[in-house]
Amino acid sequence: MNDQDRDMTQLKGAAKGRQTQWATQFLAAAELIRRGYTVSFTQGNNTPVADLMVGAPSSKLFWVDVKGLSAKNAWLVSPKAARDDLFYVLVLLSPLAERPEKRVADRFFILSQAEATECERAYREAHPGDKGLIPGFAFGDAARFEDQWEKLPA
Repeated sequence: MNDQDRDMTQLKGAAKGRQTQWATQFLAAAELIRRGYTVSFTQGNNTPVADLMVGAPSSKLFWVDVKGLSAKNAWLVSPKAARDDLFYVLVLLSPLAERPEKRVADRFFILSQAEATECERAYREAHPGDKGLIPGFAFGDAARFEDQWEKLPA
């Protein structure tokens, strides 16, 4: 593979990653709205806290950082300063079926910031050879948090 082909492959991979992230952000926002929340997208690269600012029906505001995957890879979650009002919605985008009418449901995993931080810490300790260069945790580590929407502020 020459340098030009390698560059094109990397661009395609980056474009797919951006498409997955946008699709999963919109899916998370739609699901939150369906559950009675008000959602605002944060804009630009100067919003280090989260992707969404969310208003609960009780008027309490909180943040949601969305992480999306299109395959069962690792969740890339970097540690952040502790906040009581930050949650993670991890979204596994359903694969594109050969027949779109047979679409498989997307999957949602809801974690408090403390839970996400603990998953990242436990993974790092269990895999010292990774040297923490790419923080996060294994796909399966989030399984116990699937569809736990009730932990979000009411």
